[in-house]
Order: sequence, then structure tokens, then C-alpha cells
Amino acid sequence: MLALLLALTAPQGGSLTIGFGAAGSVKIDGLTPWYDERVYHDPPLMSPRGDAAALRFCHDFAKYQPCTVYLAQPGQPVQTLKNSNVQRLLWTGDGQYLIGAGANTVRLWNLSAGGRAAVPYPVLTGKQRSVSQIERLWFRDRDLCVAMSSEVFGPNGGYATGRLTTTTRYALPTLQPLTVTTLEGSKKEAECRPSTSSALWP
Repeated sequence: MLALLLALTAPQGGSLTIGFGAAGSVKIDGLTPWYDERVYHDPPLMSPRGDAAALRFCHDFAKYQPCTVYLAQPGQPVQTLKNSNVQRLLWTGDGQYLIGAGANTVRLWNLSAGGRAAVPYPVLTGKQRSVSQIERLWFRDRDLCVAMSSEVFGPNGGYATGRLTTTTRYALPTLQPLTVTTLEGSKKEAECRPSTSSALWP
């Protein structure tokens, strides 16, 4: 795994090459040249099986989507994942699915670049409104846990009236919400509560 992570050629002239050991390498073209300081990418995130890699490439240009994720697999064309302006990436343990988290949306893609999305919400009372930010992703008994923090506002907006932390547990790969736990007035992360209806990925 470490060797695969290091098998990376820095972008030159708008391209980048990822090595997959004996399986060969994959070249990603069409990237903005690396010498522009307003462009950056994360190290490739290899799947647990080592047969795919996700590369998050970001721009600081108004005319571009801020970040794009590319899916590279030996012997196959590079795929640009739709709606991939995410801040975090995570492979499932079996390497079948890639999970991404944006500011307030969770996305899941398979190895054919097909995807689905879910938006976690805090439990609110009355006519409250909220602005939320996803803070963390992790697995629990093969389900996905998503923790987020929220600023709460009254029905007419104005100043924030409180703070919530919420953790939603999703079944994989459906992204069906199983449980939602919200804590009021606390910076402590809400518990990812179990569910007897939890689904398992293949």
C-alpha cells in the first residue's frame, strides 16, 4: 500500500501519473499545471484492494467547480466523478465504494462512477432553521456514521440562537438513514446509535 501511495508523478503540463505496481500506471490529463499556486491536489487515495485510486484535485478559480474527484483504475479510462466537490474521501472496507463529504452532503460512488447522495439534517423543533457542516466520517459495524455541527436560527433568521451536534447512521450502499442523534447546546459529538435494520454492503 505504501509503495502504491508513493508511485506518483507530480503534475507537469497538466497531467499526473499514478502507479499501480505490476498492474501498470494511469495518466490523468487535463489538469491545470502545478506551477499555479491556486491549484492543489491530495495524495491519491488507494482502495483497500489496491486496484483503484481516487484523486481530489482543487482549483481556486471562480469559473471552476472548487474540487473534482478523478477515479483511476489500471486498464480503464479515467472517470471524472459527478458532483464531486467534496472535502473528505473514504473507501469502504471492501473497496467497492468511494464515499465523499462536502459541506453538508454525503456522496457515494461505485467503481463504475455511478453515485447517490444523502443530506443529513439535525432534529429541530418548531420553525427553527439551521446551517450545518459535516465534521467527520467513519464506519461502525459496516454502516456509515456522519457527524456534523449546526448553528440554529429562529424562523426569521438573524443571530444564531443555539448550537447542535448531530450524528446520522446510514446503511451502505443505499445511504438509507438508520438513526439520527442530536445533542443540544453541546460541542460533544453525538453518538452513532445502532440499528437492528442495518444493511451490509456486499
